[in-house]
Order: sequence, then C-alpha cells, then structure tokens
Amino acid sequence: MKLSILLIGALPFLATALPSQTPDNLIGFTRNLPLLRQVDHANCSRLSQCAVPWPGITITPPYAGGTGWDPRRPGAWISDGRLLGKYADDCTPLCTPAMPPTLAPNAFITGLEVVQRLNQIVFVDSQGFIHFYTNTCPPIPVTMCYTGLGPTALGNVTTGLAIDEDQDLVFVAFPIYPVGPNFVAVLRLGNPCQVICQLLVPPCPAGPIGTFTGLACDWGRRILYGTDGNNTVALRYQLTSSVPCPSLLLLSCCQFAAANDPFVGLAIRPGGATRFGHPCNNGLCPNCANQHTLGNDPVLGNADFHLVFDQAPARSLAWALIGAGPCRNSPIITPLLCGPVWSTPLLGSLGPIPTGGITPCSGAAVFAFPLPASATFAGWVLSSQCVTLCATPVGIGTAMSSCLSFELQGS
Repeated sequence: MKLSILLIGALPFLATALPSQTPDNLIGFTRNLPLLRQVDHANCSRLSQCAVPWPGITITPPYAGGTGWDPRRPGAWISDGRLLGKYADDCTPLCTPAMPPTLAPNAFITGLEVVQRLNQIVFVDSQGFIHFYTNTCPPIPVTMCYTGLGPTALGNVTTGLAIDEDQDLVFVAFPIYPVGPNFVAVLRLGNPCQVICQLLVPPCPAGPIGTFTGLACDWGRRILYGTDGNNTVALRYQLTSSVPCPSLLLLSCCQFAAANDPFVGLAIRPGGATRFGHPCNNGLCPNCANQHTLGNDPVLGNADFHLVFDQAPARSLAWALIGAGPCRNSPIITPLLCGPVWSTPLLGSLGPIPTGGITPCSGAAVFAFPLPASATFAGWVLSSQCVTLCATPVGIGTAMSSCLSFELQGS
C-alpha cells in the first residue's frame, strides 16, 4: 500500500497530536575538546556527551562552527569553522573531516544544516555566503550565493543557520558579536540569498543570554532554538499570509551551569522508536528472533525512511503492518497468526517482500516508507509490526516481530 493512502487513512485517528515516543534532543559540536553534546531543552538538563576524534583544533573565532543532523544515514555533520566531517551520536567517525573547496581562505563556517527535501548539506560562512553540497561522503559542491550578510562595522556576523523545509524559510543568526543583541535574518530556501527581514530576538526574563553561536529548527512544531554556547532558547515563529516575515515569541530559556566547552553549533537529534510485545513463531516457521527496527530517522522529508526486518525465517514472505497511533494494549487476535497484532487500528500494510536467505533464520526485508516534507504530519505517532508467512508443500506457519511506535518529526 502506498504511503499517501496510509497517511490519508490515518486522519480520523490522528486529529489531535499524540504524545511523543522517544523524545528528540538538541545536539551540538563544542569548541575546545571537542565534544558532541546532547541536551534536553524541555527539562533543562544535559544528557550525554562524547569526545570527537577531530584531526586537530583549528584556531577560529569563537562563533565559528556548526552542527546539522542527517536522518537518512543517521549522524551529525559538524564543523569547527574550517573542516567539515560527520560522526554518529556516540562519536564514531562516519566521514573524515575535510575543508570544503568553496570556502574562501579568510572565511569560516558559522552555521550548518541538512535539508531533507534536497538531500543536501547547507552552510553559511562568516563572509555571508551560503553553500550547498551533496549529502554524501565526501560532500560535493552544488551551488553557492552571497546573502549580503557580511561582517558589519557594528560587529554583526553570521553565527548560525537553520531551515524550515515546510514553509521554505532560512534562518541565519546575525547578532552584534560579542555583546549582542541577537538578530535573526530570514530568507527563502527557494531564493536563499535574498534577505526578507531581520528579527530581534526577545530577551530571557530570568537572566541574560549571550550572543548566539548556533541555531536549530523544529519546523514540525514551529520552534527555533538558539544557543549562546552554554544556554538554550526556544522561540515560537509564525508566518501569516499578509506579512512576509514571521514573528518571534519567546517560549522558554534554559540556563545551564557554565561549561568549559561551549556549543558552536546546534541541531535537532530526532527521537527513535519504543518497542512493545514480543516476537513469536508457529507452524513450520523456525524459531527465529524476528528483529524489527527503524532503518533510519522518521523525519518528514526523509525520502529514504524505511523499516527493517531481519533474523527472520528464510525463503518466506514478509509484510509490515502499519497502525494509527502507538502500539495498543487492545490487540487484534487472529487464529492463524502466532501472536496478537499490536499495531492497531490498522491502516494498511507494506509488502509482501521475499525474505531471501539460506540458513533458517537468515531472512530479511526492507520496507520503503518515504516521508513527505509537510508539517501536516508532524507529531503523528504510527506503529509497525512485521508478519511472515512460511509456506512449504507440507504446510504453513507464521512469524511476527514485536511492535514499534514512532513519531513523525519535522526537524
């Protein structure tokens, strides 16, 4: 069944936002050690960090650097201002850092984003140029243009980049560095070097927030995050048809204890899946583990999003059942199946796909589930569960995975 049919079918069940599954976090590259650090802005808490095996520290301005998250091949693209590389969130290297060939000798990368709709890496430099690269290893230049956001006599300089793919907005932090205040320039992704307007960031009432060194955009919730290196700010933005520029409303500020290693970039680390129930086998199906996982991150605009089923019965047929909402405690019981269907109410299925394999439990299937870049679906929680039919001349059997709940996110 096609994705569009599944999502349209979900409308009666998803009229209101459902609770998050594994929540998303803010993630960012830091300046000194360096680290890849995650924080929970909603609860104002630091979560985890790991040391990045970076090939030496380039002496760059304190606002140089950036972070962008790639949900297709999950990992953080990070920069210290001169080099660009990619690491998993446990700091495992994914793409060796190298200098982008379009970066001028006197310029520094100051903001970084991954655009799902284009499957490209986008960064802004300290001279006001926006660069587009393929989301590959190594990244390959696509195009670049000048925004007019070059350094000013007042001290304005670009320090962060974030993009709303649904409303086609590009946000560039352009504060008066280092004393403030914070400004955000707004551009269009379709015309990325034409500044529409500049917005003044509201101050935090509980205490001062320094000049931004990174931006991140949760466009599914219309929230723009900024960091001054230690603290984080959440801003609601809204675009109306009668006004070309969005408005900014302060939502919350998180003031953390000062860290010796401040953020120089910021991105959204998408949430994952939660698991419910247990796998099973019956009839002629062998006793397999039937592992079901998300192949990558459920981010809207991720055309490569897919579900994975492995350690499954070989030489069989597999389906992925898709449910509206999270895995349910009130399952569907079908006598033919080895266990209950937790992904209910059922929207439809993906498949069948032959599992292949040679040894009894070496079967596997990948279910393509491309996600549109539309905030309409942001916050929707879906569930999935894999079912296998084992058939031989002497009989049949079934195998099932546990159930996964996951939220569609715009970030």
